[in-house]
Amino acid sequence: MDRRDLRYTYENSEDFGVLPTFAVLVQFLLPQVTSVHDCPGIPEFNPMLLLHGEHKLTLFKSIPTEGHLRVVSKIRKVEDKGSGALVNIQLHTYDADTGELLTINEPGIFVRGIGGFLPADRKSAGSSKPSVLIPDKEPDFVYTKKTSASQAILYRLTGDRNPLHIDPDMAAVGGFERPILHGLCTFGIAGHGIIKEVCDNEPAGLRSIEGRFSSPVVPGQSLRVEMFKGNSKETILFQVRTVETGKICLSNGVAQLNVPTNAKL
Repeated sequence: MDRRDLRYTYENSEDFGVLPTFAVLVQFLLPQVTSVHDCPGIPEFNPMLLLHGEHKLTLFKSIPTEGHLRVVSKIRKVEDKGSGALVNIQLHTYDADTGELLTINEPGIFVRGIGGFLPADRKSAGSSKPSVLIPDKEPDFVYTKKTSASQAILYRLTGDRNPLHIDPDMAAVGGFERPILHGLCTFGIAGHGIIKEVCDNEPAGLRSIEGRFSSPVVPGQSLRVEMFKGNSKETILFQVRTVETGKICLSNGVAQLNVPTNAKL
């Protein structure tokens, strides 16, 4: 056990607090996100063809350990990618008691196989965001985490109940040999690694984090978060690699840090 993790898991810890990436979970409370199949402008589809394509989390305040939240969400844009549809969503989370903005979540939900619903001149090829150029060198910081065989079952308790991550039959319908790990679980592991290795385990050091889910992870595999110093002290570029396959499972990773911090930059 890493004693540094007690601040996120043990309520009697002196510095007990919330890991910032916990804030992504608010999206599973809202019908606009959990019911993308009702999104105006796209045809009907099999829910097993829905994947979380990318995500960005911006933090404005520390996440409280208890309290009341107010979440306002909207669908910002629907893009026809030819091979599928990308639904861009934005969620603002406020402290309901003070009115202060806590976080903004920006998930990009990709639905495979339903492209072609817009005229050719309105289709958008490729990603709507520019690619992040990861330096061709050894990482400046590395964090490795082995997931458990039951990782997806455990993560499902956070509210993401997509059967793709637990039901072998539903995973097969989605084109996978077995249930895969939630992309946001990988996202959380990446954020945890950045906070631990770059921010001296201070969660307030993280201002924003974003990335693109580029290949599936099977529960039980190990994840290696590879971090690189950016052009400024506030920027970390990163990618997550599945150790057993060597494939990049989370690409285009960018984290912005709050300065000054105890960051090792």
